[in-house]
Amino acid sequence: MSTKLHFRDYNPKQMLLFPQRLDKDIAENDPVRVVDAVVDSLRLDNFKKLYKERGRSPYHPKMMLKAVIYGYMNNLYIILPDFQTDTIMAV
Repeated sequence: MSTKLHFRDYNPKQMLLFPQRLDKDIAENDPVRVVDAVVDSLRLDNFKKLYKERGRSPYHPKMMLKAVIYGYMNNLYIILPDFQTDTIMAV
């Protein structure tokens, strides 16, 4: 029996509260555009096997991968507690 996964809505070209789109404010030669294009070209079907249908809908894997790669490119790191093992892990 296959269950359908539901991710939170992810539309990088969505309208904001004001009439401009977020992607229009990013320069054409900004490195984030390369990250966006590369991640969008990846087939991430295997990631769906890692998700379980429970609780809130997870963020889309492509959006999360883009955020992590862009953070690493800009030396941005966060430390999150791993609640399953009571340890700290760097992301």
